[in-house]
Amino acid sequence: MIHITDKKNCCGCSACVQRCPKQCISLTEDEEGFLYPYVNEESCVECGLCEKICPILNPQEETFPLQVIAAKNTNTEERLGSSSGGLFLPLAKSIINEGGIVFGADYDSNWEVHHVGVENISGLYALMMSKYLQSRIENTYKEAEKFLKCGRKVMFVGTPCQIAGLHGFLRHKVYPNLLTIDVVCHGAPSPGVWRQYLAETYSEEEFIKSRLKAAAGKNTVLYQSLNAKSPIGDIKFRDKTVSGWKKYRFVVRYTL
Repeated sequence: MIHITDKKNCCGCSACVQRCPKQCISLTEDEEGFLYPYVNEESCVECGLCEKICPILNPQEETFPLQVIAAKNTNTEERLGSSSGGLFLPLAKSIINEGGIVFGADYDSNWEVHHVGVENISGLYALMMSKYLQSRIENTYKEAEKFLKCGRKVMFVGTPCQIAGLHGFLRHKVYPNLLTIDVVCHGAPSPGVWRQYLAETYSEEEFIKSRLKAAAGKNTVLYQSLNAKSPIGDIKFRDKTVSGWKKYRFVVRYTL
C-alpha cells in the first residue's frame, strides 16, 4: 500500500486515490495545505494497484523530444487573454469541435484551483491563463478514462506530475484519442499561503466597502447591494490589459 514517509516521494497527483478499488485512500492536507494520500488500512486489501500506478515509484525511461516547435496564437485578442502564446484555446476548440472533452484548471467558488471537464467552447475560457497554484485533480482521471473508452477525443492539460499521474492511472495504455499537454512547471506554491493571501484580500475589500459606505452616507440601499456581491470578481496571474507583454501583472478585480 502507499505509505508516505518522505514527502519528496509524492507529488500529490491523486492517481492512487482514483485507482483504489476499495476507495480506502483519501488526500489529507499537511501544515502548508499540500495534499498527500492517506490509506485506511482497515479497508485496504493490499492489492498493490496504488503502488503499481504511482509515477514516483515507477519512473518512466528518459526520453528526448522528437521535434521542437515554437508557435503562438495569431489571434491577438486570444493571445492577450492568455498567459503565454495562447495555444490552449485553438487546440481545445479543435477537440470540442470534434465531439471531445477538455480537462483543465479552473477556479472554484473559494478561488482555489481544481480540475474540471468542459464539453463546450464557452466553457473553455475559464480554463485559460496559468493559475500558479496546486490544482485539486478531483475525479478527472476516472472521467477521462470513461470518455477515452467510449472513443471520444480527450485533451488533458496539467502540470508534468499530473500528466504522469494520468498516464500511470491509465496503466500507460496508448489511446490514440488522448492528447496530453503538460506545462512548464517549477513547483507548486503553498495552498496555505494562497489562502492567507485571499483572507488578506477579503479584508482589503471590506475596507473599500467601509469607505464606500461612509461616502454613501445614509444611502444604506447602496451598501446592502455591495454586501450582496461576492468580494472577488476575477483573478489574473499574468494580466496584460494595461501594459501588454511589456509589464504584465498580477491583478485581483473586485465586484464592487
